[in-house]
Amino acid sequence: MMSARSCLLVFVTLVHVNLTTTFVIEPNKTDVNTVHNPEQQPNPMGHMMHLAYNQSIPGEAIEACAQKNTAACPSPSADGTHLCVTLGDICDHRPQCPGAEDETPVICFFHEMRLREITRLRNYAIALFRIPPNIPRRHSQRGHGH
Repeated sequence: MMSARSCLLVFVTLVHVNLTTTFVIEPNKTDVNTVHNPEQQPNPMGHMMHLAYNQSIPGEAIEACAQKNTAACPSPSADGTHLCVTLGDICDHRPQCPGAEDETPVICFFHEMRLREITRLRNYAIALFRIPPNIPRRHSQRGHGH
């Protein structure tokens, strides 16, 4: 059985390798070493872009971009197709989408929140990993009459 510390280390290592891929250990499975890869599910950044723009992106454009682990631009290009942007292209102060939707305050707010959360989790996991396993953790003495 993997400890919480090991699970966090796996998560942090994999997030560090590729910020667009998040692996999650599913402890409710019979094999706790099973790794679930959300790349097999729809791209969360692509769906965020889709929802932020009132679902104006055609489903086939979302699917095509999700297969490349990118997000579909809400506004079509001159030829009518919806371009795909990578996570690194979002909020980089250079519009890739024809309507510059990848640089809007709403998209950048959620993108920044996501990156900060990943950083916070990574820092927490690193700190947890640095605690030597043989040092007892402090427990609260409240309620024990001490």
